[in-house]
Amino acid sequence: MRNGAMIAAAGDRELTSTYGVQLSDRLSGRPRAAADEDFLLGLFAESRPELALLPDGIRTQLIRMQFESQRSQYCAMAPDAVDWILAVDHHGGIQSVGRCYLWRSPQEHRLLDLAISCQWRRQGLGSTVLQRLCAEAAGAGVPLRLSVWQANQDALRLYRRHGFVADVVANDRDGAGSDPAGYLRLQWSAGGQR
Repeated sequence: MRNGAMIAAAGDRELTSTYGVQLSDRLSGRPRAAADEDFLLGLFAESRPELALLPDGIRTQLIRMQFESQRSQYCAMAPDAVDWILAVDHHGGIQSVGRCYLWRSPQEHRLLDLAISCQWRRQGLGSTVLQRLCAEAAGAGVPLRLSVWQANQDALRLYRRHGFVADVVANDRDGAGSDPAGYLRLQWSAGGQR
């Protein structure tokens, strides 16, 4: 399936873009498989540069522990979420470039994790994924929500560029735009804030 397909509930659909002939046009998505474990662990480690100063053995152990903890949390919070591996057709081969962990409910779509490998960032891949996810949420008539580490300025800029704002539902409920762990809760909706 090409040109116009989006991440969908069916596990065998591709994620592609309809925006010109660029790298993002060769982006696809498939559900995570057991063979993706090392890739996902490496992607998780890339997003934790603050741990680089630790000795290798301790760093490796801590990364594995945090990775497993995140997986357990996602499985408990959203057991029917789909963990997509993002891949690019690059020089005639398919190369894994990131992850999109998405949960859909009748009330909202929640982006649990969006990560692009460092070497593939700033090439429009994250924007392509967000465009497709926003379009799908709009089609379902629900907001797209996510949490982002408040110090992750690159991610915040990306989300704000795509129209994400403070999650007013979370703000009304909790009286704050961030949770105690330092994450900001954001949302996007076709009609603006909900």
